[in-house]
Amino acid sequence: MTDNGHPSFVDAPWADAFVQLADHCIACITCSAMDEEGTNLGLLCAEGERLNKVFRRARRA
Repeated sequence: MTDNGHPSFVDAPWADAFVQLADHCIACITCSAMDEEGTNLGLLCAEGERLNKVFRRARRA
């Protein structure tokens, strides 16, 4: 919780898993692939899929 009584994103138990997933997807050619209009294609490489599963498990915990 923050001083204002609202939960903070940083306080979330899944924050570390999200940061790892985001850091990977930003740097990965497959995960950041876009079409000619600049829309993300939603592709995940094997590592991106693994990190996504870790993130989803952390969100359920």
